[in-house]
Parts: sequence; C-alpha cells; structure tokens
Amino acid sequence: MSVNVAYQIQVPLTEMEDAAQCNLYVEVAADHLLFGILNNERREFIALQYVNLDKYNAVNHCKELVYHNEWLARSYNRVIVVYYFPESILVPEEMYDESLNKSSLDLIYGDLNKGEVLTDHVADWNLYNVYRVPAPIHELLGAHFPKGHFFHAYTVMLKRKRQVQSHKMPEGDEALLIFFPNKLLFGLFRNGDLQIMQTFEYETAEDVVYHVLNVCLQFQSNCEQIVLRISGLMDDHSAVYAALQKYFLHVELDPRPAELNYKEDFNEYPAHFFTSLFNIALCE
Repeated sequence: MSVNVAYQIQVPLTEMEDAAQCNLYVEVAADHLLFGILNNERREFIALQYVNLDKYNAVNHCKELVYHNEWLARSYNRVIVVYYFPESILVPEEMYDESLNKSSLDLIYGDLNKGEVLTDHVADWNLYNVYRVPAPIHELLGAHFPKGHFFHAYTVMLKRKRQVQSHKMPEGDEALLIFFPNKLLFGLFRNGDLQIMQTFEYETAEDVVYHVLNVCLQFQSNCEQIVLRISGLMDDHSAVYAALQKYFLHVELDPRPAELNYKEDFNEYPAHFFTSLFNIALCE
C-alpha cells in the first residue's frame, strides 16, 4: 500500500535532535493523517507530514503508516493525538450524564458506526465534548502511543479560542472555518459565546457557501458584519475563497500562531495551512 504524502517538511533523521526533547502532535481523520514535531527547547516546529488516507480502508492504511513511518516510530517527550471525526456532542456541564453518552450519540448520528465513545472536559467553556472514534483506529494509536494524550478537534478549537479571547473579547459575530479537502469544521461565536460547532462535507464552492449561509440564517448573523477566520488547506486564490468573498465582507486568513517558531522550510506553504496543528501545541 503506497503512502500518499501531500505535504512534507522534514530534516534528515541524522540531523534531528534527540526525539526525547521534542513533542509529537498528530491529527487523525478518516481521510488524512497529519503530524508535526516541535523542538521544546527552541519552541520551534522542525518537521511536518500530511498523508492522504483511503477513507474506505483507513484502518489498514493508518496501521501501515504508523508502523512503518520512521518519524512516528521514535520516542517523544510528549504525544498529543487529535481526532477529526464528526460525531461529537457539546454538552453543558450541568446537563452532563456519562451514562447517556452512547445513547445521545446514537440518537443524533445513528447507531451504524460502532466506535469508541470518548469524552473531553472543556472546563474553560463549562462543557463536555462527547465524541465517537472508530474503535480500531483508537486501539491502534493507543497501543502505538501508550503514553499519548487524546482529544477531539472541537476541544482544541475551543481551548485556543478561549486563549485568544483572554487578550481581547470580541464583539459581534465571528466564525472559525478550518478547511480540509472536501471537509469544513465550522464554529460560530457571538460576543465570544459559542453558538454552534459542526463539520460539513462539501464538493464545490457552492456547497461551502450554502452551509455557511444556512448557519448564518439560522442564527440571524449579518453577512456584512460577521468575521470569517479561515485556516487549513484552502488557497486564497481558490473558487471557495472567491465565493465566500462574494457573500461576506470580512473574510480573513488565520495565520499560524506567532507564539511559536518555525523552521524556515515552513515558509514554502501559506501561513494559514496548518494553523490547527500548531494550535495544539498551545492548548496542552
């Protein structure tokens, strides 16, 4: 099974510092695996790789990658794995009941996917993130990274949002959009308060515009006033970006966090491409 590497920034293993002095951050979805390596002493990202997975054979593809990728085989100071699977429910603390986790997911998403039910406590937002991950993938990664820490993408998005808001609380409506090929993570906030967080699949620019406009309509957000902050694998010369600019006056690219350093090779890619991965390092 060939490895389909879409993006890569790496140093020769012989030149890499002791892995025990570095952290490994991994994003996993049905159709991709992205990882980055951070040198803790310099607070600098030194390597990155984005691999496309066959979503119909993701478990075997992921297994081959995990066991045969020389970077993933090393022993790191800390390993953080973030899941990008869409089955998630954000439950207010006062309404949380652990015994209802599985039945709640089944009610909203159906019971065809027999996965591992996990929970993140998002204390800064007084929420619990209840989500489901394919059991074979979680078992694989849990065995390969026995000291790893596992979270959901929404948890990281919320933690990073709270960090940013601690410096300046925004007024009005703001949306965070993280793009992957054919997938969009969307979070809407009003005066800093979460309104909705959801994952949409799309094929065309019109699909993206429909989903964003539909959410804005449901929450009565003004397209001329809401700020869209975009990161991920979406080119600012793409049809998607152009379509959003037709309907929204305030469309901004969300660059990689300035609190960290990056090997010069990272400048080969747009600064907003891997913001979600870099944010993990700031949300531990």
